[in-house]
Amino acid sequence: MASQRYHVHEAGEGFRANPTPYHHFRLGIGETTARPFKLLVPILHDSFGDFALAVHLALQYAARFRHSLTTFAFFDNRPYKHDLIRLYPLPTKVMALRSRDAMAQINPLVFAPAHKLNGKYRSARDIVDDPRWHDMVFPWMHQQHVAHDLDMLPLRIPEGELSQLHAGLIGLGLDPNRWFACIHWREPTYRYKPIANLRDNDPQRYLPLIDHIIGMGGQVVRIGHPEMAHAAPRSGFVDLAVIPDSTLLQAYAASRARFCVSGTGGGACLMYLFGTPTASVDCIGWFDGSYGQYLLTQVLTTPEGQTLEQESLFESGLMNQRALEMAMAERPGFKLEQRSSAEIMAVADFMHRIIGDCPGWRTPVTPELEPDNRFVWPMRGGIRPRFIDL
Repeated sequence: MASQRYHVHEAGEGFRANPTPYHHFRLGIGETTARPFKLLVPILHDSFGDFALAVHLALQYAARFRHSLTTFAFFDNRPYKHDLIRLYPLPTKVMALRSRDAMAQINPLVFAPAHKLNGKYRSARDIVDDPRWHDMVFPWMHQQHVAHDLDMLPLRIPEGELSQLHAGLIGLGLDPNRWFACIHWREPTYRYKPIANLRDNDPQRYLPLIDHIIGMGGQVVRIGHPEMAHAAPRSGFVDLAVIPDSTLLQAYAASRARFCVSGTGGGACLMYLFGTPTASVDCIGWFDGSYGQYLLTQVLTTPEGQTLEQESLFESGLMNQRALEMAMAERPGFKLEQRSSAEIMAVADFMHRIIGDCPGWRTPVTPELEPDNRFVWPMRGGIRPRFIDL
């Protein structure tokens, strides 16, 4: 009986260059401008922090391809949504929908483009350019809270906006030759989300932080919204919170700050987008440590009189807002205590020490990432919160 033989033929450049619709859109994804990795990101959330983190996490996937096209779909009901997408440094398309119901009408053809249109075969480029078809529909909420082990790529201020935003901060009184810190806290007064919850902060505990940081030789930029508690103007303090719809200006400040001390409000998410060193105070969710922040939790006293904070709160399973709210509803007697002004200022001292010398505005650093044109799932990650030892 004759021996059976076979050989393996490696697909070469000629095969890959052949623009037939049967393999052009399946091979070489992300390798050329003609075949970008196509990512559809429908963002169902309206809140500032959730929307910002969705845009940021989408970048961590798209940037792994040399060429990509990200389509963001969202209900167009907040002015900051367009500004946040402008921070996305890769090619994008936008589906700004006029109603929430319209989101349900999105029906992308995933991995199964129609090869024929009106009875005729379509060209490869026509299939790739089909706006209904994408390589992946991105369910962003699945993993942003454990992805901080990655070298997270920052978003980027649009090049054409840099000089204007830089001049804008100087025009508001910020000295370009002295470092500054950002501050923020959550209040239930935001016009888009006037809802109280356990993450709300007492402004009177945070306001002394302004003079404390100025006393260190720095400056302070407050980010947030105009409905926040009034903060008296003074030299060395720039209050962006009082400027409506100042998302890009606040993002630029976040990208250049030496550090941030903040409560766990959505505005602080601007820091995560640019890798700005951040201390989260009064946090009650382990999610608050997802982007490498330094944490100082609220103090929880149980109905039995046990005091939980930092690691003990984390290990108890109650360092999660939903779990804590459920426990408080089921067993009365829990007590939450926020940190004092003295403790918050001590956190600023800690950040000043640990970040090191910074004579002027911080220069943003972008980690190097060599695209490998591969989608890796699951993304590696972990939960290792960094608790501040005061």
